[in-house]
Parts: sequence; C-alpha cells; structure tokens
Amino acid sequence: MTVIGHFVYNGSMIKTIAPQVYERHVIPEGLDWTLRHHLILTHEANVFIDAGLGLRGMTELAQYADPSKPHWLIYTHHHFDHVLGAAALPFTRIIAASPFNERLTDDYAISLATYKEFQEGPPSCVPAETLINQVTPMGELILIPAPGHSSDGLMIHVPRLGLLFTGDNLPDQGKGPLPELEDPVAYRLTLEAMIHTKAHTLIGAHDEPQPLSEVDIALKALNLRGTIG
Repeated sequence: MTVIGHFVYNGSMIKTIAPQVYERHVIPEGLDWTLRHHLILTHEANVFIDAGLGLRGMTELAQYADPSKPHWLIYTHHHFDHVLGAAALPFTRIIAASPFNERLTDDYAISLATYKEFQEGPPSCVPAETLINQVTPMGELILIPAPGHSSDGLMIHVPRLGLLFTGDNLPDQGKGPLPELEDPVAYRLTLEAMIHTKAHTLIGAHDEPQPLSEVDIALKALNLRGTIG
C-alpha cells in the first residue's frame, strides 16, 4: 500500500494510507508496541475507528475530518488503548459489538488505574449506543463481529478499497504469528471471516498493514497451538 503523505505531531505520526483513509500511530512512552487508530471519510460521515489513549490523539486525527459531515465512532473492542479518547469529539453514532458495554464496565476502572501513565491527555470513554451481533452493512462499510482476542471484537470492511480493519485480531509487531487470545475457537471463525471478505489488505492496531495471506500463517499457528496445547 502506498503512503501518500505523513505528518508528525508531538511524537505521533499521521499517514494517508489510502484515499480518504488516515492512520495515526504512536509508540507510547515506556511501552514496546505501536498503537494505531484510523479515520475513514465516507459519503455519510467521518468514521473514526477506535479512540486511542486519550483526547490528544483524537484531536490530532480529527484535523483530517470533513467539517461538513457528522462524526461516527466504531470501537473494535473495549481494551484501554482503544477507548480512552472517545469524549474528544461530538459523535452522532457510537458503535461496537456486543458485549462491549458490559466488558467496558467490568474492565475500565482497573485498566485506567493500571495504565494511567500511558494516557495521551485526559482520558474519557463513552459506551456504545449501537451494538452489533451479526454482519451488518452500514453505508460504505460492512461491520463483522470478530471474537477471539476479545469477546466483543469487531472488524470493519471497506469493500471499495479492499481494506479490512481488524483491531487486535492481528498479532503485535514482532511478537509472533498470533495475538493474545481469550477464545482460540472463536478466533478460528474470525480468521475464516477475514478470508471470506477477500480484502487485499488487513489493517491492525499494532503492526503495519498486512496482506490477506497473513491469515494462512495465523491458521497454521493456531493449528500447531491446538496440537501442542
């Protein structure tokens, strides 16, 4: 995939990774992984995928939004590094997969206390007002429940661009062929759903874009894990 341009803000970088698709990434101080969240300009709205580690990150990314369109937020799952900037903008739709709100309620306070030193500005999170539990077309996007890493995982397919935003269902950069998994059985179904999209590029939260063939590597690793586990 061709990077059209990039801009650096306070140690973070914003790239144009496809026409009207922006990626903000940063390496939080003290951590050994990169965090990426995204903005897609669609006909209907400015669609933000995940809310990062605090209000500063979302404010930076919002500079590339279309001021004539409403803001939507789609969470890929409830983990702290995907939700802490959600109150930075006035969202007209906030979407996640069930059981996002329950998982957020259970984990938020503990995550906030544990990871507070990694915040990018003040943290604030809001629950989803639309919960997805099946494949759901939404304008130019197709939302696909994707449990495995987390029970509330959600992927976002953009057919016109051949992109599939996978959240944490791809491994962290340099950390092997599989992500951390809550449910390996559910994750296998998620990998099969990735293949079914026929997307040519997978966009994860903690690594560079990957080709769809990366799914074959994950399936082989999952099979091996089942054999030795």
